[in-house]
Amino acid sequence: MSEGQIVFENVTKQFGSAVAVQPINFEIKAGEFLAIMGSSGCGKTTTLRMLAGLETPSSGEIRLNGVRMNELKAHERETPLVWQTLALFPFLNVIENVEFGLKMRGVEKSECTKRSLKWLKRMEIEQFANRSIDQLSGGQRQRVALARALVTEPPVLLLDEPLSALDQNLVVRMQSVLTRLQKELGITFVYVTHSQSEAFAMADRVVIMSEGVIEQIGSPKEIYRNPASRFVAEFVGTNNIISGYIKELNEHSMICNTAFGVIESNLHDGNNSHVAGGAVELVISADMVELSQEKTSSKNEIQIQFIAEEFTGSVVTLYFEDDNKNELIVQKQQREIEPLELTYGCKIYAHWDPINVFCIPEVNAG
Repeated sequence: MSEGQIVFENVTKQFGSAVAVQPINFEIKAGEFLAIMGSSGCGKTTTLRMLAGLETPSSGEIRLNGVRMNELKAHERETPLVWQTLALFPFLNVIENVEFGLKMRGVEKSECTKRSLKWLKRMEIEQFANRSIDQLSGGQRQRVALARALVTEPPVLLLDEPLSALDQNLVVRMQSVLTRLQKELGITFVYVTHSQSEAFAMADRVVIMSEGVIEQIGSPKEIYRNPASRFVAEFVGTNNIISGYIKELNEHSMICNTAFGVIESNLHDGNNSHVAGGAVELVISADMVELSQEKTSSKNEIQIQFIAEEFTGSVVTLYFEDDNKNELIVQKQQREIEPLELTYGCKIYAHWDPINVFCIPEVNAG
């Protein structure tokens, strides 16, 4: 099997005695939209900068189309970077900014202008070709930066939190622009962000990093529904993480003793390492918990007390406790909870299907 377009093989990065990236191994396929996500200091930007040629790996190898990239300077690679700050030249107007990369490659002036105008039109800003950068809005500057990066038609485009400075309404708009561009062009996008909504809305796969280590790689749905570690479960989404021990185990499911009582979970891919008596972390996404005023016949059901809510538009996050002060979080649409007529301190039943319970083995179990 041939390797991916981009390969990180045992790549590390140290700054003095500080380890920014521990040995990481992953591949990016040609034409893939890959997002690298994590909190500040996790190593995501350092990883992107090593791919861009702005940092040199301390060890390991980065390959692009089978060619070792470690020693190549940034200008020798076909991996332009769209910066968080955009890094547009204030002394050049819009079209001159877009032409810059072509001129550096020795493209003839008329061809530079032709190709740059084509990209300005594609980004729907051709009417601003002769404007100075300081006369543009944040969204317009973002489009200039994208046009400047893409006018050279690179096989890979790198993006370092390019939407972080935009207003939320512009972020959503630019997400659709980026997704459409990537699909139309068929080139590889590597996108660094701290925003889950951005990564999950656009990427084919997401890399979750923490303290220089890759915690999980997968599709947004895989990561959201089946987190591979406690860190991912806490970092992504709104999850209930419940510690327990396996009471019974069979081919298709397991029954666990927990602080909430007995909970049954289906066995999912990757759950084949569990053993009876072993410790587990059960992960139940808040939006997969159902509420009812009457007891049901569900396998996983507890009685809880309503203590608080967080209203964020159409979605409401509800907080409950059982009699032992164990917290359960539930997320529902406003219209779903209105019939329940919840008041502080009222009792209600919560239940969830075993198929929506995912299990993370305890690292130190057994």
